[in-house]
Amino acid sequence: MTAYANSTGTFSTPVVALHASASSGLQWKHLEHALAGHFDISAPNLPGYGGGSIAPGSDGDGVDAVARPIAGHIATFDQPIHLVGHSFGATVALNIALARPELVRSLTLYEPAAFHFLRFGDARERALFDGISAISDAVSEGCEKGDPARGMQTFIDFWNRPGAWNDMSVQNRNALTALAPSIRSDFAHGFRETWTLEDLSGLAMPVLMLMGMESPVIAQHVATRISDAIPRSRLAMLPGLGHMAPVFEPDWVNPRIHEHIVSAERPAAHCFWPHLSAA
Repeated sequence: MTAYANSTGTFSTPVVALHASASSGLQWKHLEHALAGHFDISAPNLPGYGGGSIAPGSDGDGVDAVARPIAGHIATFDQPIHLVGHSFGATVALNIALARPELVRSLTLYEPAAFHFLRFGDARERALFDGISAISDAVSEGCEKGDPARGMQTFIDFWNRPGAWNDMSVQNRNALTALAPSIRSDFAHGFRETWTLEDLSGLAMPVLMLMGMESPVIAQHVATRISDAIPRSRLAMLPGLGHMAPVFEPDWVNPRIHEHIVSAERPAAHCFWPHLSAA
């Protein structure tokens, strides 16, 4: 396990941040700086990513295979933590909150890549599921046919913008191509998930759902549906931002995360203001 962000904070509650597919714990380095002096933050690499990544569980199904070892890492803090996640990392965070709610003091999610429930929805949701399944199939086909770069081009262009892959340096394309098997695994875990929107009604911790207004329709739809299903959830819609904003636009995203964590740590109801009188 590799933790990239450790600082002496004024709050005792740790923050654990989980990265997106095709990324690593390093994506949260700006959040580390934003929280420095206030919170200690741990940003572990999910299984299959980065050096010193946490090994996947052997006895879990769906996202649980990834979430269980991360939950084990969280349990070492011996107190509930503030849990943050982006995309697939947000899916893992949501799984942990459902399976081990006693570990989570607050939850901040940026567009969870939790698509499984769409296959059981109405015609529009089933169409959205078919669309994301096609992205997954492209990654899998690239791995199987010895051309993972082709699948990764489909994946990167979908989550960023058409042409994003071709605009990257050869070095970055090669690094992302090497991650194709891990992304294929992330899709497989996510599609095997079994929780329902009704299950989310049991979550009692405060939740902030962040959504970019320039993100793909499926990301916006899933974020909205999940937020609506959680009793103590707030949905923040961020103009001009897309799905990868936590990586490429952290200065717009991290203040939202910071505010939510602080409000959960020190609710306004527990703040007392001195009585002021006119001079």
